[in-house]
This record gives sequence, C-alpha cells and structure tokens, in this order.
Amino acid sequence: MKKSIIEKAHDFILKMPSFLEKIVAAILLVGVAYSCIQLGIHVVSLTELAFDEYIEDILVTAFNAVIVIEFIRMLIKHSMNTIVEVLIFAIARGLVVGHEAPLETLIRIVCIAILLACRKYLFYEKDFEEEM
Repeated sequence: MKKSIIEKAHDFILKMPSFLEKIVAAILLVGVAYSCIQLGIHVVSLTELAFDEYIEDILVTAFNAVIVIEFIRMLIKHSMNTIVEVLIFAIARGLVVGHEAPLETLIRIVCIAILLACRKYLFYEKDFEEEM
C-alpha cells in the first residue's frame, strides 16, 4: 500500500532533526580535530608564556576538546548517560582550570556529586543503553 503525501511528509519531518544533529556533529568533529592538531603543535612549540600559564592554556584547550567530543557523543547517542557525562565534564573543567572563590568550587563539587548520585541511583538500566 502506498503512503500518502501527508504520511511521507510526516516521516520526513520525523527524520530531519536526527539528520541535522548528525550534520552539526560532523561540523563539530572537524572543529575538534583541528583543535587537537593545534593542541599538539602548541605542546611541542616553545612559547614565551610562563610555565603556569603554559600548562593552564594546554589544560583549557584539552578540556574544551573533551567537552566537544562528549557533546558530539550526546548528539549521536541519545541516552541519559551521555547527557550526564557532558555535564560532569563541563563542571569539572571549571574546577580544574577555573580560579574561583572557595564557595563556587564547593558548589561545583556538590553538583558533580549530585550528578553522580543521580546516575547511580535514579537511572534505569535502559538509560545506559544508547539509542541509534
């Protein structure tokens, strides 16, 4: 039995967001690959930065690349686990490279603990499965 125009349009509209997510993920993947190459060049090059600034610059670039990689995974694999992992990495980046007040650091640590507790106690087994 042939599908009507409305059914075909409905199927197209349902598939379009997934297709657009994959395009965005591909664009981000190209950007993060370029960032990783730049990070490698930066690591082996001699700079005029002080050692602390040099290490901080490398950490910021590396954490940004990891967060984008996790974000790409989140776009491709639709699961609660990948969403929580992206949030944990984003919060952890601020802990490692941020120079914040002790209260803000404590809030970030509590947020990570809450996310980990939610992941352990509130997720079902199917939340760890990846939708394709």
